[in-house]
Amino acid sequence: MQESVLVIPSYEVDNLTDNKTGVIVVELEQIKRVIEKKGRFIKRDLVEYDENFRQVIPYVVMQSGDEILLLRRTENQGEKRLHNKYSIGVGGHVRLEDGLHPWQAFLNGMKREIDEEVKAQIVSLNYIGLINDLASSVSRVHVGLLYLAQVIFEGLNEPDMFEYTWESLDQLSGIEQNMEGWSYLTLLKLRELMQK
Repeated sequence: MQESVLVIPSYEVDNLTDNKTGVIVVELEQIKRVIEKKGRFIKRDLVEYDENFRQVIPYVVMQSGDEILLLRRTENQGEKRLHNKYSIGVGGHVRLEDGLHPWQAFLNGMKREIDEEVKAQIVSLNYIGLINDLASSVSRVHVGLLYLAQVIFEGLNEPDMFEYTWESLDQLSGIEQNMEGWSYLTLLKLRELMQK
């Protein structure tokens, strides 16, 4: 885990989210400004347990029409705690190799992460807000930038790591308790947005 990943100071996230848990609506320009001014790359093993920093994670929900891409992690994945858990987001760490300028690295890292996990043409990409989860020691060292992508889906790039189906928001209600934390918070926000 010697890769260097993009981080921002935790107090900046606390200020933007008022220390609330959930998907918090924060203007894209605000978080972009923080990443541009305060973002830096630190070795991942140094920040995995350091709550002074938040690792910045792009988190992209794939949508085709009214249906959402639902992924289930298989037991081929390394992290046992996530086996058979459901996810509605694609994303991961932004690395130093993604670019020296923090915001450009974020955009490049988001594209790389999408391309690593799925084969999809992105028709539109809309920013929703920040995923801020203070419930666990793992989630307290990460912050997600949530996007909704309308896509033309062509398949998975790692079919041994995930199984997938396409589901409406209503169809997801039966598996909420088996969702990863960020996916559950994202689902709540998407339902709220769809009702408006």
